[in-house]
Amino acid sequence: MSQAEQQLRVELAACTRELNASGLNHGTSGNLSARCGDAMLITPSGVPSRQLEPEMLPLIPLADENASWQAPLKPSSEWRFHRNLLHARPEFNAVVHTHSPFATVLSIARKPIPSVHYMMAAFGGYEIRCADYG
Repeated sequence: MSQAEQQLRVELAACTRELNASGLNHGTSGNLSARCGDAMLITPSGVPSRQLEPEMLPLIPLADENASWQAPLKPSSEWRFHRNLLHARPEFNAVVHTHSPFATVLSIARKPIPSVHYMMAAFGGYEIRCADYG
């Protein structure tokens, strides 16, 4: 394993713990992935962030549609959408899927997030659409 991959593993594990600490995820909810050369590192399925160690992160080749991962634990059950985004969009270097309470409530209520700051409007209009809760 390269030094760059090891550093990325450490950073991804730290970001996972930070999302939990900030309340954007709870327990084992949400998942993160990061581009690692022609592969991606992704959080494993069912591991609480406080127990996540860098070596637990599965490595999946981006060209692999079947997820032949390299790790002691299986990847997040949502590995396909991470892989598809990173494979289709080479300019993306990471995917963060959270379960923030506020976005979840807005999704359940089918309400968009209003652009309450000019910088939000500068990046796409007068509201941020939320996907229906599912």
